[in-house]
Amino acid sequence: MTTADTDGAWGLAMTTFSDWSQAGSAPQRFLSDNPNLKGWYTAAPQLFYFAPRDEWYLVYQTGPPSFSVSKNPADPMSWSAPKQFMDTGGLPLLDYWNICDDRMCYLFSADDGGRVYRAETTVGEFPNGFRNNRVVLQDPDTKQLFEGGAAYKVDGANQYLLIWEAGDSDWSRYYRSFTSTSLDGPWQPAAASESNPFAHTDNMSFPNGSWTEHISHGELIRSGYDQRMTIDTCNLQLLYQGHGPVPPDTPYSQMPYRLGLATQTNANCGGGTGTGQLVGANSGKCLDAPAQTDGTQAVIWDCNGQANQRWTLSSSGELSVTSGTSRKCLDVQGGGTANGTAAVLWACHGGSNQRWTLNGDGTIRSAQSGLCLDVSGWGTTNGTKVHLWSCTGGANQQWSLR
Repeated sequence: MTTADTDGAWGLAMTTFSDWSQAGSAPQRFLSDNPNLKGWYTAAPQLFYFAPRDEWYLVYQTGPPSFSVSKNPADPMSWSAPKQFMDTGGLPLLDYWNICDDRMCYLFSADDGGRVYRAETTVGEFPNGFRNNRVVLQDPDTKQLFEGGAAYKVDGANQYLLIWEAGDSDWSRYYRSFTSTSLDGPWQPAAASESNPFAHTDNMSFPNGSWTEHISHGELIRSGYDQRMTIDTCNLQLLYQGHGPVPPDTPYSQMPYRLGLATQTNANCGGGTGTGQLVGANSGKCLDAPAQTDGTQAVIWDCNGQANQRWTLSSSGELSVTSGTSRKCLDVQGGGTANGTAAVLWACHGGSNQRWTLNGDGTIRSAQSGLCLDVSGWGTTNGTKVHLWSCTGGANQQWSLR
């Protein structure tokens, strides 16, 4: 974790505990006690195990992106002296985050100016050889891509999740999210606005009363600990920092930050059941059955609470809608497996082309083909047709059952 003393000097500390309930009372050990790190400016750490070298890496900023190496991360005295990943060429970068796939490693960073940067090297060259540092995501509103970013591999899916800290209209910190099928991008918005955030005090509850105006510098709890940064979207938890009101002239280093742990409560993973409206993340509109005639293609429409927008996901994976005495199932037209195959209404028959899974990442996948329920052309107007497409993780493929 990052620390700051009363003089505003930044540093790093570590703590260990076996259960989150023990976190508040767990003793902290300062890495500046390690002679290799004493006297350095260090902040914004990331820890992971790099399996190809059987080494632990601590990534942080000393100004430039830097790292230390250890065989025993539980021992703060074991970390090596800082080394730099690369020269940033004078760019004002901060908050570095490393993630690797099977072939490449990528170093993400922020500039507090509405841009996300990413450098790359091969797994074989890591930690050396980082190059091609370039902008991979940007926003003209500089506070909408601010700092504190992180990238993850969604376990069991061809999808990556990027979360990035932003400032809302009151400059309270919150998180936006983006998805891609590759760490090379492109990144598509998922829960990426103040009205539809990934994590904001507006979509979080505080059982013991609200204590923070900010959801800042967060990290998702991983399902593994190696360089792939895998997460289980059926069990998402976000460790973050926050604080309550402070005088306007309070220096950033002296803000009374505390750590909080947020747990997702609305995951509906494969095999889940329920009844409600299926709301598209990109459009905010509902999956709609415009008619009960066999072969009618499903569309999106303004949510109105009517029966033709009330879907039931059964334990067998049927997704059905009932209007009057007529019950129809969402069906892959003709059992097709090609991109663009229509999602239609049909008499329920229990076939594999009528079975679906609503996953933790918001996608609805066909059990027959593995394709995702997709709003054609990223459309947002009433009547836009819904079909099947290769899963990209885009917001036009994300739904929530409400």
